[in-house]
Amino acid sequence: MDQETRTCQNCKKDFTIEIEDFNFYEKIKVPPPTFCSECRLIRRLCWRNERSLYKRTCNLCHKRIISMYDKDVSFPVYCPECWKSDAWDPLQYGQDYDFTKPFFEQWRELFLKVPRQSAWHTGNCIDCEYANFIQDVKNVYLAYSVIWKSEDVYYSSNTDISKNIIDSYNVAQSELIYEGIGSSKNYNCQYCYWSSNCVDSSFLLDCINCQHCFGCVNLRSKNYCIWNKQYSPEEYLKKMKSLNLGSYEFIQKTFPEFWNFSLKFPRKYARVINCVNSSGDELRNCRNSRFSFNCYETENIKYAYRSPRVKNSMDVCHCDAELAYEHAFGGSDNSLNIKFIIAGKPALSEVEYIDSCQSAGNLFGCVGLRSKQYCVLNKQYTKEKYEELISKIKKQMDEMPYVDKKGRVYKYGEFFPFEFSSFGYDETIAREYFPLSKDEAVARGYNWKDRVENKYAITKKAEELPDDIKNVDDSILNEVIECAVTKKAFKITSFELQFYRRMDIPLPRIHQDERYKKRLAFKNPMQLWHRKCMKEECTNEFETSYAPDRPEIVYCERCYQQEVY
Repeated sequence: MDQETRTCQNCKKDFTIEIEDFNFYEKIKVPPPTFCSECRLIRRLCWRNERSLYKRTCNLCHKRIISMYDKDVSFPVYCPECWKSDAWDPLQYGQDYDFTKPFFEQWRELFLKVPRQSAWHTGNCIDCEYANFIQDVKNVYLAYSVIWKSEDVYYSSNTDISKNIIDSYNVAQSELIYEGIGSSKNYNCQYCYWSSNCVDSSFLLDCINCQHCFGCVNLRSKNYCIWNKQYSPEEYLKKMKSLNLGSYEFIQKTFPEFWNFSLKFPRKYARVINCVNSSGDELRNCRNSRFSFNCYETENIKYAYRSPRVKNSMDVCHCDAELAYEHAFGGSDNSLNIKFIIAGKPALSEVEYIDSCQSAGNLFGCVGLRSKQYCVLNKQYTKEKYEELISKIKKQMDEMPYVDKKGRVYKYGEFFPFEFSSFGYDETIAREYFPLSKDEAVARGYNWKDRVENKYAITKKAEELPDDIKNVDDSILNEVIECAVTKKAFKITSFELQFYRRMDIPLPRIHQDERYKKRLAFKNPMQLWHRKCMKEECTNEFETSYAPDRPEIVYCERCYQQEVY
């Protein structure tokens, strides 16, 4: 089949379906999409609420809990312990399939009845009540998407196999990190961006294997450098003693100096490390991974986000499976041939249109099932009856599609409609990468939930905090601090204070949500532009997440390597 251009039924823009895409759709037996790749991504992200947490009651044990679902949702919400227990049976909510109604309409009836887990906790999670989307971690607080043996992680996102991390984003295999973004295998580093294998350093950008460096860009295997200038160990230590990193005033002065300094140096067209035939940004050890972002150790994928080790898949987020398509979140570790997944748990196979199922196979349109096979809408069937019924349902989905309130048509092969999401657009990570106002979101048929902020009695304004961390005593733990930007209240925890003192970091002046927004602003968008290398006389072209109007100097791989080595 030849390459084809179609019009997205959501944004009305043209998009291209390439030959390799058609081959994949044929392999997994789904029709080509009717939404463009960006709208498909937004549709998946609309189902993931990481950061909007609420206090409510578990509908089973009745204890007070922290939940990503507010108390006004239609379905029961259980604490993680109750949800994982045998105290309830998801099959009791099973429905007969009604061929007089669209599939998605029936699925939504089931979706609004089956209990949901208050926060996404997988594996063994200890002291993590105020965290969401975590797996096998310990002492995680107001942090999200933290996985795989991470410990002591505060106010951070996308953190893997790391310890003692605060105010960071997309950090892996690191320890003692403050304000790190897109970095891996670092130790005792602050304000380090897209750097790896660095130790005892501050204010780094695109540095590798550096120690005892400050304010440096594009360095490789260097020690004792300040503003890219080499010093002896004695000179370095003397100069560093004159820099007060524990002073808030000093840090605020250094930030613009550092970023202005960085603009003198070329940037690599994409942050891809040890990748073959891959495009996107923040990719490590990937092969044949195109239009993908924040992925590592992947192979033969396209349109992926935050998906480690996924293979032979398209249109996936937060996925660790093989042969996956339209997967929103949850991981689905050790899973094979899974399609249209909202929340995927481990060990799934041959499942379609499911949410929060685990260790299961041959499911269609199910919610919350564990260790089951051959079920439709949470009702058990024999293998023969299941296969016969699935064939009829897929045909009926094409003949009687669901049509949403904006006239978008959902046949077999489409992900779940925007309007079915349990969250407002403003609660989800969709808004973080594709910002919309309330009016814009509602006009597009997306949900919206105005957040009501809790009121607290402020006891300390940001400008009243000591400039230097050395002058902060333990009484700060009793203060309710007013954010210098939003006027929202926040507190300093005991773990934080110990961390700041150990790392010589000044107290924050703004709320953790505002700090997160500032980190996001450093990231490039999940979009690609076709550009030429900016090195004089070079004719190489590439796909890059640096928009043409950006101020950075952008080089191709060859010219960048010549510059830094």
